[in-house]
Amino acid sequence: MTIKYSICFLLFLLCTFTSNAQLLLRTNSTFDFSAISTNSNSNNLNYAEKWNLEESFYYRKRYNYESKEKTVYSIFSIYKKNSVIGFCPYGIDLDIMSERFNKNKTNTFRYWNKIRMGLKFVIEKNINDTGKFSLDALIPELYLSYLHIPQSARGDQTTKARKGSFMIFFMITPLKRSLSYIKFNIGSIWIKPYFKQEQINIREMENFSGIYAEVEINRNGYNHSIVESSKDVYRGITLFGGPEYSFTNKKFFMNLGVLITTENH
Repeated sequence: MTIKYSICFLLFLLCTFTSNAQLLLRTNSTFDFSAISTNSNSNNLNYAEKWNLEESFYYRKRYNYESKEKTVYSIFSIYKKNSVIGFCPYGIDLDIMSERFNKNKTNTFRYWNKIRMGLKFVIEKNINDTGKFSLDALIPELYLSYLHIPQSARGDQTTKARKGSFMIFFMITPLKRSLSYIKFNIGSIWIKPYFKQEQINIREMENFSGIYAEVEINRNGYNHSIVESSKDVYRGITLFGGPEYSFTNKKFFMNLGVLITTENH
């Protein structure tokens, strides 16, 4: 029954993509892995572990029924996270402060700050589970992000103009995984300390802490940003990586990855 519903979702998305000429699309393609790892009490090195892949599609119409530009996206994604494979048949990404900034109003908070919230429903299978075939169906995943942008980033700017920006992010998939981080922009580079949890089995979670450097390669990656409408998305290639430590398994990792973001709007 779950597979039947999933096929219906996919057909619905296909019809949406092909039938709506106004469709605006953003894609996030992520690949990362542990290049080198070692136990804290051992000199043995392991290579190329923890392979992760994810392809996400964010889509929306350009205008709502009042002929105002929409800022709410629907989400579809497929992924492999270590030993878990899954996909999100549907999710929604909301701009909490979607109203355009008006200089005549006393509320200037929305001009320099962005808040987005998302809710996804995911279907997963752990490939290490050798028992009876089963899927964890329609698990809710919730995330919240807060972004502060300095005055230097007003209007269409290069990545260097984002210096001084910072973001706080929280994500949780109950009983499956969680992620929290804060990252700071020092000019084309974000420094991101983080803490995350991943499910090992039905009773245990593995705890990680690490720090990433995220390098935005496209120096004009924000040239279509419109600050007053809460649209501030980098487009291009981001390289990232850094050390990570598992408190559960007492293991060190050196992770590397790439994120490619594209838009047709």
